[in-house]
Amino acid sequence: MLQVKNLSGGYSDKNILKNITFTVDRGEMFGILGPNGSGKSTLLKMISRLLPFKDGEIMVANHPIQNYSSKELAKLMAVLPQVTSEVFPFTVRETVELGRYAHQRSLFHSWSQKDESVVQEVMSLTKIKAFQDVSLQDLSGGERQRVFLAQALTQEPDILLLDEPTNHLDLSHQKGLLDQLKRWTRQRRHTVLTVFHDLNLASLYCDRLLLLDEGKIICIGSPEEVLNEPLIRRIYKTMIEKHPHPQVPKPNMVIIPETERDHQMILDGSHLSNSDEAVLFHSPIPLKTVASASSGSGMGWKEKFFISKNSSIETDPKAIEMKVQNDDQFYTNSREYHEDGFSILFVLVTNLRLQFFHTWLFINGRVCESALIEAMATSLEVKETVLREKHRPNETDDGIVVAATQKGIHFATARPTSKLGKIIRRGIMEGSAKLFNSMQAGMSK
Repeated sequence: MLQVKNLSGGYSDKNILKNITFTVDRGEMFGILGPNGSGKSTLLKMISRLLPFKDGEIMVANHPIQNYSSKELAKLMAVLPQVTSEVFPFTVRETVELGRYAHQRSLFHSWSQKDESVVQEVMSLTKIKAFQDVSLQDLSGGERQRVFLAQALTQEPDILLLDEPTNHLDLSHQKGLLDQLKRWTRQRRHTVLTVFHDLNLASLYCDRLLLLDEGKIICIGSPEEVLNEPLIRRIYKTMIEKHPHPQVPKPNMVIIPETERDHQMILDGSHLSNSDEAVLFHSPIPLKTVASASSGSGMGWKEKFFISKNSSIETDPKAIEMKVQNDDQFYTNSREYHEDGFSILFVLVTNLRLQFFHTWLFINGRVCESALIEAMATSLEVKETVLREKHRPNETDDGIVVAATQKGIHFATARPTSKLGKIIRRGIMEGSAKLFNSMQAGMSK
């Protein structure tokens, strides 16, 4: 639908863009990314013919863009500007109707049934029909952006160009606008080319991305290919991490603020309290946690870790609770293991009949999400080994917590053969042996 080949140019004698080449297919939502000054808006202006280019060519529907008259190009391509506070005192309907100009045969051409049908359909699609008689000046920024989108769609273009369409819009209006555009590309097989500052919105909604820097193409591909952590760090010159989106198969880029993340924080037995009724570990900072428990399971940031016979803290979003449905005595073993640059506090809790065997690991270090999951898997494997010869009831309820301070030494893996995995195995094996010995001593009294 759109072909850009060896495109170069800019303002006066200065080339902003240098040898840009890419294609965009029909029905594709194509995003343009890059830091400030990389040439994103310049590229869009050249494609929309607002700015002449020096070298190269732009083909629209297999024809050179310069071969189209202004009206002909307006039938093929529409531009959605950034939302602005400067607007004319037109009504919503009057503003949308301006999009039909390209389809008028003459200055005095009468309004046709086709024109009316298109305007009504687009106003319904963009959900602005209810305030079609309201002045544009009386609308919010998000409502105005929907009106300008309707005006662009009323042109019935095959290609829609957008320059930072979500700029100044709140979260709800950002999602609403992009959802509409995505439906438009899927249902009508039209093409959207849009500039984004927000990497995550581009990732969520675009089929492919183009990354610019200093007027040159750095990368073109799927969001997974372009939003490469080392590449984005280099181009944007900032600390950022790539994580999978929790609901859809798209990458999510997370900015890492400059904090005391490398300052070592030591979690030890001083944060653990025991009684006949409960075991509580209360961290002074939120911990990155993966857990299987009665309440608070999954991955998140937690501060309280609780095993109790009676009380419940289910309403506390910072807590993990492991309930115990009997009055048997708790048996607890806590041990600290110190290695070069990091340490781990192990807490094992059970009862005499082994109806539950709760395992907590508090790691003084930075552990990536995959390593947290591997640490949980390693812990479960070791726990199965130490309990294999033990007689247990048919129904058991074991919980596990792996939590990290995210400060200090970094761990990329916790597989059984890794440094962290070996410490986990040793800590659970030795802690379990001590725990069973104390239980045996209690029975012999």
